[in-house]
Amino acid sequence: MASPRSPFLDGALAWVYRGDVADRCARCGFEWAADVSAAFGHIVVAPARYVALLDGRDGMSPAADGGWNATAYVWHLVDLVRSWSERWVQVTSMPGSLLVGFDPDVLAEARNYRSLPTVSALWALTDATDRFVTLSENLDPDTTFLHGDWGPGTVADATRWLAHEFVHHQRDVDERATSGPRG
Repeated sequence: MASPRSPFLDGALAWVYRGDVADRCARCGFEWAADVSAAFGHIVVAPARYVALLDGRDGMSPAADGGWNATAYVWHLVDLVRSWSERWVQVTSMPGSLLVGFDPDVLAEARNYRSLPTVSALWALTDATDRFVTLSENLDPDTTFLHGDWGPGTVADATRWLAHEFVHHQRDVDERATSGPRG
């Protein structure tokens, strides 16, 4: 039985899973009803985990399936955490305001994630996550917003969403990184 979720989280999950969504991610085990402080903890430690996943490995190797390489997933996380930081600044000043969405695949193509270096990705992930953490520590998790694509939600909902992205993509990075440094 699915737990009650906000329209924002239901919309985000429907966009990703294109169908019924269980209480946890089938691939990574993330629980959608996770306590917001536990979700936040996943975000806080994520940069160090990605550094460790790519230590001594090549994140730039082309993916066998033609999709993103390991480093592209790190750049995806960089842009996600940066966009949520920008949104935190907005909802701090204007609780309940409209947050615009974007297509992450279009952004990946525009920024050419597959060609951006690993060393810069890891630096950017640490820098962007640190900013997000600082902003989050000063924002009430019950602060509301209206997402332009997925509907009303709270800071806690978006923190769960972002935490899932950080947890979920560890597996993608690990599976796509190859032995030998490059980057």
